[in-house]
Amino acid sequence: MAFLVFLTTSPTGSPGLPDVADARFAPAYFAENLDAIRISTLLTAVGTTVFLWFLAHLWAVLRAAEPAPAQGSVTVLVGGVAGSVLVLAGLALAATSGLSTTTDQALNVSTLYVAAALLTAFGGGVYAVFFLGVAKVIFRTGVMAKWLGWLAVVAALLCACAFMTPFFTANVLNAATGVLGRWCWTAAVVVWLFLAGGAMAFGERRQTRAASAVDSPEVA
Repeated sequence: MAFLVFLTTSPTGSPGLPDVADARFAPAYFAENLDAIRISTLLTAVGTTVFLWFLAHLWAVLRAAEPAPAQGSVTVLVGGVAGSVLVLAGLALAATSGLSTTTDQALNVSTLYVAAALLTAFGGGVYAVFFLGVAKVIFRTGVMAKWLGWLAVVAALLCACAFMTPFFTANVLNAATGVLGRWCWTAAVVVWLFLAGGAMAFGERRQTRAASAVDSPEVA
C-alpha cells in the first residue's frame, strides 16, 4: 500500500525523485509531493512495526525447532530488530524533511534526504543478517519449506548490496533511487515476508485441523 501511495508522487515526473548526486532537488520534490510522501512514510512505518510483531512469532517458531543454544533464531531476532530500527530512523529523517517550514530549515532538506536514504539502506543491509539466520535454521531443522530457505538466501544477497550505497551517488547502487541500492532489497523483503507469512498460516491451520480430527470422537 505504501508503494502504491509512493507511485502517486510521480518519482519519474517533474520534479522526479532525485538520486544522491542530485539531492539539491529534494526540496522541490518534497514541496510538490508532500502529502503523498507523508502518507507513504506513515504506511511504511506502520508496516515495519507490524513486521516486528511477525518477527516475534517467527522467532518463537524457529527457536522451538532449533536445538540449544539456538544461535540461528537469535540471529534472526537481532537482524530483524536492528534492521527495523535503522529503517524507522530513516523514515523519521524523511518525515523531518517534510516538516521544514522555514527557509533556514529548507536548506537542510537535501542533507536530511541523503541521511534518510542511507539509514534506510543500512537497515536493508542488516536485514541480510535476518535472512541468513532464517535460511540457516530452515536448512538445519526443516521447520519451514526449503524453498523459503533458498529465497531467504537470495533476499540476503540483495539486501547485502545496500551496504555498498555509501560509495555511489548515482546508478544502480545509490541509496535513494538505485535498483540495487533501494528497490530490489525492498521488494525481496516484502515478497519473502508475504510468502513466509502465508506458508506459516497455512501450516498452522493444517496442524489445527489435524489436532481437531484426532481429538474428535469417531462416529459409529
